[in-house]
Amino acid sequence: MIISNSSRGTVIGETIEVAQTASQKVKGLLGRECLEDGQGLLFKGAGSLHTLFMRFPIDVIYADKKGKVVKIARAVRPFKLVAAPLRCHYALELPVGAIAASRTEVGDHLSFEEEPEELDVAG
Repeated sequence: MIISNSSRGTVIGETIEVAQTASQKVKGLLGRECLEDGQGLLFKGAGSLHTLFMRFPIDVIYADKKGKVVKIARAVRPFKLVAAPLRCHYALELPVGAIAASRTEVGDHLSFEEEPEELDVAG
């Protein structure tokens, strides 16, 4: 998935994974060494997030159902809790610096673009 800041005309991430299953949501980024630029993890119907047992800091963007940014948290270190605002629907975990690079601020609007399915060209 590609997520952009439509208010600023910037791309937040080009290879955003979506945590869809309960086990994906529980696992989150645990076990990973880092997030590269352009990567991230999106939670739908999100609540508060934690970085317990993670190995690296992250940026976090919370948005409502319409994609309006309602909270940002920069460089959240491991073993911290990031409380979700009441009207939050999306939580986006990103590499540190992604918020600054995209110039994202509270009140901006996010756009979500699904990547086209890979075509089966074999045989």
